[in-house]
Amino acid sequence: MFSAEKVEFVLVAIIAVLFCFLTIYCSIKMRKQRRAYEKKIKILEKEIRYDNLTGVLSRKAFTDDVSAEITASGEGTLLIFDINGFKAVNDTYGHLAGDDLIKRYSSKLEKAFGKENTGRLGGDEFVVFVKGDCDKEKISTAINKSGVSSFYDKQTKLELSSCCGAALCRSCRDRFDDLYKKADKALYRAKKESSAIAYYTSEEDYENE
Repeated sequence: MFSAEKVEFVLVAIIAVLFCFLTIYCSIKMRKQRRAYEKKIKILEKEIRYDNLTGVLSRKAFTDDVSAEITASGEGTLLIFDINGFKAVNDTYGHLAGDDLIKRYSSKLEKAFGKENTGRLGGDEFVVFVKGDCDKEKISTAINKSGVSSFYDKQTKLELSSCCGAALCRSCRDRFDDLYKKADKALYRAKKESSAIAYYTSEEDYENE
């Protein structure tokens, strides 16, 4: 027969083994749960950061990034792009065709300026922030090479074009909203004058290229 001491020792050993097993099991389970949560967080962060239709930056991500860049450097050029006659594409070919056109147009901008510098505000309105001192010749070259200002769309078989309004950041104290309003006014002038790009300079004066 086992003595009381041996029985107690065996019970303690069994409890210790069970405790170690449960500890290891819980630790593995917690690690798996943490990895699952981290994966979900990354997916959510990606969904928040990037526009779900085009893959370029979302409105919020673009605004936050540009605001941070302005504060840090006080330099850069904000560009707003808008497809001319886009409503007619939706009305004639349907919204799915319009979405496909937006994807193709977005791809052109992304190749010209980079994914992390390009954002979609909504509809057919896109924004780009070119960091550093404004180089108008370089910007115009990028726009022309990308084909966004004038292009033939094979899917809709339409000759399409877009306009761009630009506003220069001149100080770390500049605000994104103010820069956007200036670029938007320049965009209106570009459309009015059928110009590929217009630079905002003041309330009364625009410089066109």
